[in-house]
Amino acid sequence: MLRFFFALCAAKLSRIAIKVLGRFTHTSGTNFPGVVAMKLCPDFLDRVAKPETIACVTGTNGKTTLCNMISDILEDNNYSLLSNRFGSNLDTGLATSLALDATLGNKSRSKIAVFEVDERSAIRVYTHVKPDYFICTQLARDSNRRNAHPYYIADIIEQGLPDTTRMILNADDIISASLKKNNPRVYYGIGKQPGDSAELRNLINDVRICPNCHSNVEYEYVRYNHIGKFRCPVCGLESPAQDYTVTEIDYENSRIKVSEPGGVMDLNLVSDSIFNLYDEIAAIAFLRDLGLPADALAKTLDKTKIVDSRYKKETYEGVTVISNMAKGQVATACSVAFDYVSQQPNDKELVIIIEDAHNAGKSSEPFMYIYDTDFEFLAKDDVVNVVAVGMRSQDLCLRMMLAGLPKERLKHVRTVDEVPDQLLLKPGTDVYILYDNYEVEKNEKTRALIKARLEGGK
Repeated sequence: MLRFFFALCAAKLSRIAIKVLGRFTHTSGTNFPGVVAMKLCPDFLDRVAKPETIACVTGTNGKTTLCNMISDILEDNNYSLLSNRFGSNLDTGLATSLALDATLGNKSRSKIAVFEVDERSAIRVYTHVKPDYFICTQLARDSNRRNAHPYYIADIIEQGLPDTTRMILNADDIISASLKKNNPRVYYGIGKQPGDSAELRNLINDVRICPNCHSNVEYEYVRYNHIGKFRCPVCGLESPAQDYTVTEIDYENSRIKVSEPGGVMDLNLVSDSIFNLYDEIAAIAFLRDLGLPADALAKTLDKTKIVDSRYKKETYEGVTVISNMAKGQVATACSVAFDYVSQQPNDKELVIIIEDAHNAGKSSEPFMYIYDTDFEFLAKDDVVNVVAVGMRSQDLCLRMMLAGLPKERLKHVRTVDEVPDQLLLKPGTDVYILYDNYEVEKNEKTRALIKARLEGGK
């Protein structure tokens, strides 16, 4: 016990030292205190005080947005909340959050915790921090170098989660919907909408055959990858019934209708991106199941938005600039981003910053995913100019030419400083910056350079 309290004090002091020394960074400020605590006391996560209710959020895509959305809504409704929204989603990141929340007498200051958890860390996290709720966005193909196949990740989660955890699962994803089959569970999803098709438009689909009997499956509708409503005609395995369903989407007025066990809610549509809509209905399902009143949820959703680091839209001198994060090395995430952009009105220019520079030199694998990514969505007449950025910008241009984009519309540069000179920046034409989650600073710099050029009248 003495060792634990020493580790708890050391973690708190390390955070103070980092701030005093001006060394607070995304890694050191949010992860280092937990590293210290777990080095000094290997069973620190077992011993540290925890809030009464713990909810953990995971998934291949969307977990940060979903975690932030849930946290914003709970805070707006005066819940005593602990989260790792600004921290690492590994075991050491959770150790940091819990250490800083605990008093020196090892009492938790918060009533509820909402933690984003890396899907590969399930065994290291859930055996020590046992969640009362587990919310999963979806499990889809990720980087082979990081996550291999989604069924492999599902198996890791299965091994880590307790049998008592209440599951909040995406009914439109048969992989995550099948997790911990004997646990109590709630399903959410999006009902069939006008324009939904049974034909897959993506290059990849992780569930072409039934996971039970290995027969070919049929889809009533499929939105991307394997996300949709499916049924096996041989063994009868099918997507589960939804407890919380987006039944109607009014894009023009940014409203959705959600069917729930108690009736129908009319709510604000936070974003017209399909990824973010799944995040929103996941948040709704969890918060209503937690007991948040429908009127309180509706009131908060009316003022909820996606954080600027994920999506930002501004107009400078008649040119609208939209930044949209797309998780690098993940074909599904990039494909959904390209599909979203292709469906937007107006002529458009694209700046693509997905060079995966943080992995450069470590492996030849990271950039293979561009050949699973649907650049074909961009082969439209209203995509008038594309600027690829980074050391692999020529690879991106080659891939886009193979997808059918004319060579004369493609440009490649090594740095974002060169981007403004390669753009047309005509009033009425929208500029989309699509960037990897490791390239936030480059996105911000690109926006600033575009704004400076437009406002400088060059």
